[in-house]
Amino acid sequence: MAGGKTREIKRRIGSVKNTHQITKAMDIVSSTKFKRFHKIVLDSRPYSEGINNILKNISRSIKSEKHPLFEGKDVVKKIGIIVVTSDRGLCGSYNSAIIKEMTKFIEKNDEKSVSIIAVGKKVTDFCRRKELDMKAQYIQLIPETMYEKAKEISDNIVEFYNEDIFDEVYILYSKFISALKSDITLKKMIPLERAIGELNGNYIFEPSAEEVLTTLLPKYLNIDIYQSLLEATASEHAARMAAMKSATDNAEEMIDKLTLAYNRERQAVITQEISEIVGGASALQ
Repeated sequence: MAGGKTREIKRRIGSVKNTHQITKAMDIVSSTKFKRFHKIVLDSRPYSEGINNILKNISRSIKSEKHPLFEGKDVVKKIGIIVVTSDRGLCGSYNSAIIKEMTKFIEKNDEKSVSIIAVGKKVTDFCRRKELDMKAQYIQLIPETMYEKAKEISDNIVEFYNEDIFDEVYILYSKFISALKSDITLKKMIPLERAIGELNGNYIFEPSAEEVLTTLLPKYLNIDIYQSLLEATASEHAARMAAMKSATDNAEEMIDKLTLAYNRERQAVITQEISEIVGGASALQ
């Protein structure tokens, strides 16, 4: 009976060691991917912030000019929201937190029609299970095609807005702060808000302010969505790296506890066997 218990503990140790090898390998992979996207995010932020500042300055200088992406709709009844999650799990509460915020947003706007542009398999599967209205789905985004996908998304939302499919468009994603922190961010994409305050610099528009806006605004939306996808991906890998490190540490702690229990059981079995031998020898005397 005691021998059976030691075999069971030994089997559990082997199982936990296998799990430890998997989580350790995933921790290394996530760490490598995180370092890559961390660099991409930091390198792309100055460009994203630069085009945002240019748009703000231009919007200050052309307040008299009208543009559909600035003006907004008189009545908001149809809302589109771009929701960014990951394709895979094992990243802690990263996906569940985003989906929870999306659900809150839908409940808050229950009197309006809310449609989803799903980015990532997790939110796509959730919307299908809950039978939510999805206008588009994007999965398996990779760095080499992420910019093109961001452009496709930005083109779609502008088209949906101009065709009155959406009256407003938002994006929900996890903004990267550090390896240990990210902030869930809900941002209005369309209509764009005009900046207020003094103009930083003088602008002369050739051929016209309207044509400059027609070219610049889709470009701005493209860059803004691309930056959001990068931020979300860096946050995802940071969350998975932390989750796998925690799982690896827990597995190591469990292995230590099981090894201690295994050694105690072995000692108990050996002590019992010695007692039986001594007792048998005494009986023969």
